[in-house]
Amino acid sequence: MKKSKINLRNLPEEIPIFPLSNVIFFPNTVMPLNIFEPRYKQMIEDSLEKNKFIGMAQPNLQNLQSQKPDIFNIGCVGIVQQHKKTSDGTYLVNLEGLVRFKVIKELKTEKLYRTFKVSYLDFSSDLEENNKKEIDTKSTLELIEKTKKFFKMFQLSTDWHMIEKVEPNRLINSLAMICPFTSAEKQRLLETTSIQERNEILNQIINFYILGNTTDSHKKIH
Repeated sequence: MKKSKINLRNLPEEIPIFPLSNVIFFPNTVMPLNIFEPRYKQMIEDSLEKNKFIGMAQPNLQNLQSQKPDIFNIGCVGIVQQHKKTSDGTYLVNLEGLVRFKVIKELKTEKLYRTFKVSYLDFSSDLEENNKKEIDTKSTLELIEKTKKFFKMFQLSTDWHMIEKVEPNRLINSLAMICPFTSAEKQRLLETTSIQERNEILNQIINFYILGNTTDSHKKIH
């Protein structure tokens, strides 16, 4: 199914969910996946045969060691845009984000992977291109400068020339995905209702880390 034809009416109410800790993704972003576990290889194969939809949600860290850990009740569904099966049976997949969802309940199934009933109603605006307001250029440049300091703190590197060319809304979503935040912080960003709120919270989190690092450095000097 082409992305342009996807709407609330033709999105499946029952989807497989791939739980990954510290991983979130948003509509209009692409998540590369390396699938090698038998249960998730089965999930990919079934999805390719059916409708190519796969949901992603973070597991709840409180019972991560469980065979079926709880998952946060907000995630994002994507559609497989590209896939390749390697010689050792691993699947390399590009999953394109479509719309966020709320988990209703887990369904009983004989499959190795887990399937859930979900609702997209709370996030229907994810599919409405015309209603997406852009973040202004000044705010974007300020965010980039803060993020450069943040990356330097964590000794991370990226191509800043490429990042500076990304349109503001996609930049905010991409930074929310790649920054080394906690699961709770990432989930907070995922559950925002607007790009403006996401931008505000992203700035708050980065400021918290920068301020904390500055305070610690000050204590060490004195």
